[in-house]
Amino acid sequence: MIRARKAFWLLLCLVAGSPCAFLVLETTGIPYAALAFFGVVWVGWRNQILAETLLAFGFTYAIEIFRYGVTDAISALQQGDYLTSAFFAANDSVAIAISATAIVLLALRPAAARPAAR
Repeated sequence: MIRARKAFWLLLCLVAGSPCAFLVLETTGIPYAALAFFGVVWVGWRNQILAETLLAFGFTYAIEIFRYGVTDAISALQQGDYLTSAFFAANDSVAIAISATAIVLLALRPAAARPAAR
């Protein structure tokens, strides 16, 4: 039962990352995306699966952000729109930070908490 709940939660995090990235890129949805992100972090921390939660959320979030953010940042930079370029570069940095935090948390997990290799 616990594994099924954990798998369902991680699936929800995978699904939530992409719409949150879209909301952030539209700028008007930043508060909603931030609220969803903090909710995901809180539930993951409370259930002691923060690393997996961040990895699931950050994976789809990063895919969406990089799909638009990198090309739009370069395009804005070439047109001399430095504010827009900085906005997209900041979004790229946040996506990298979420994924990197998840990887570091997984790497720092004690050996007793890691699943045994078969």
